[in-house]
Amino acid sequence: MRTLSLLTLLALATFCLSDLADAKPSDSESDKAFVSKQEGSEVASRPRRYLGAPAPAPDPLEPSREVCELDPNCDELADQIGFQEAYKRTYGTTA
Repeated sequence: MRTLSLLTLLALATFCLSDLADAKPSDSESDKAFVSKQEGSEVASRPRRYLGAPAPAPDPLEPSREVCELDPNCDELADQIGFQEAYKRTYGTTA
């Protein structure tokens, strides 16, 4: 039984070592990480899709939101009940 286990282990080790010796990286696999200068410039010069899209409209509540964030009481209350209600309760006006 011991001899059979030893022979099996040696056969497995030989098989693994022969696979490691044969497993050399091919040129196509090693070139995947790098591209030529021409291919790189083609990628960089492609038109971007988002250039034609309209810019999002600015948020009219942003200045009020920043004021509320700077006040710890308003900021804590905004986490609990929402920004607009917290601003209204803290400063007395509707944002």
